Amino acid sequence: MRHFGPSRFRKIGAALAATTTLSGLLFGYTGVAGASNAGLKSFAGVTPATSITLWTDNTTNESWQQPLIPQFTKLTGIKVTYDAFPQDVMQNKVTAAQEVKSSDFAMYEEPESLTPGYVALHGVAPIGAWIKNSKLTPASYDLSGMPSGAVAQCTVGGQQYCFPTDTDPGPEMFYNTAMFKAAGLMPPKTWAQVLTDANKLTTKAHSGICIRGAVSSPNGYPVLLMLPYFLPWAANYKGEYLNANWKPLFDTPQAVTWADEYATLMQKDTPAGVSSFSFAQCYQAFNTGQTAMFWDDSTLGNYMYTKSLDPKEYKNFGIDEIPCPPWNQSCLLEAPWGMFVNANANASQQLSAYMLMEWLTSPSVQIEALNQSKNPAVASRPATTAYAIKQGAARYGVPASLLSAIGYASGHVEPNAIPTTAAFPIIQATLFTTLSQLIAAQITPKQALSQLQSQMTAQLKTFKLPPPS
Repeated sequence: MRHFGPSRFRKIGAALAATTTLSGLLFGYTGVAGASNAGLKSFAGVTPATSITLWTDNTTNESWQQPLIPQFTKLTGIKVTYDAFPQDVMQNKVTAAQEVKSSDFAMYEEPESLTPGYVALHGVAPIGAWIKNSKLTPASYDLSGMPSGAVAQCTVGGQQYCFPTDTDPGPEMFYNTAMFKAAGLMPPKTWAQVLTDANKLTTKAHSGICIRGAVSSPNGYPVLLMLPYFLPWAANYKGEYLNANWKPLFDTPQAVTWADEYATLMQKDTPAGVSSFSFAQCYQAFNTGQTAMFWDDSTLGNYMYTKSLDPKEYKNFGIDEIPCPPWNQSCLLEAPWGMFVNANANASQQLSAYMLMEWLTSPSVQIEALNQSKNPAVASRPATTAYAIKQGAARYGVPASLLSAIGYASGHVEPNAIPTTAAFPIIQATLFTTLSQLIAAQITPKQALSQLQSQMTAQLKTFKLPPPS
């Protein structure tokens, strides 16, 4: 499951431009292609380092890389030390290392949403010069095949700092098909219907819905997935809840609708004891039939549908893609992780790190990673999802509805979800804390909105936002 800071769990089609490459994808690519820059001896007078260290997390959405790295070493002669850490320590570890200008690693993987903070710490190297060089990034890499929303999150001040590591095309409403059928209900297609259905499906035996939220450990990620369905949207906004003038949108009528509905769902329709519910509790509640719906990230589908589990357990699992509302056809929050080059590593290590990044995210290697891991979440390119759909969902142990939902999401990604400012972690913490108070009914929806509007406005001003005219 994806996280924007405090969250502890992560979350999971355009065709390729080159016809010959697409043919290889659709008709059965089976092996990793040679590194496109394998023969590189030097670049701008810099010789690639023969050994680098990669820092990453130890979850399944990144673990696909490790089995492939020996092939990269064979192709390039570059040895890679693969250091994987628990996800909940990665952000602090990388930040602390950047603060002391550590060169212990050449490359790292963290949420793309944190790019502005890493730029502010001068801990990440821009990759634009490498991207523009055809020896390092040949046409076969197909830059246009990268999702624009993810690339935008890697970009600060016109400079690109990362490549998407995996896909994350947005949220899903997982629902219990048997409960819906028994109640004579169809899967919800609007949030108003979600509220109505949750009320009807809440009984003594089970809750109507489960949404991650905890008083002791705030988790607002499901709310970030939810807000674009409510708040007004414009292409020039600075983030999903900041308008073009860096003003929070929690004083809008649409925010009132959201706050009232969220409070009702969390206080009345979620499992008993929801004030301590995190992903693990919601996931367990859904698996065991204790809740009718589970709102969370697409990549949960791969946790639920794995070949190691009994398929009979899936018989009541439905996946409902709630369509974007008419006023915002770009409503699906994308929160992938990215591959970054450590600005504090020496030039030779940085060059080798970029070579590894380019190779791991290239079209052919992505297909290999998908077929090897059986995990659709490894795809950072829509073409990889298109390939998975062509091959058939059964090959990956997931239902066709999951892949089709991911396919829909890739065309409806929110382009400006994450404000490119170091203020983002601060205002996000305010959102998460306020949500916990609202879940626990310590404040009313009206009070929550007033608190969000006033505190975020003050925090943005400390970062001189909006900038003086």
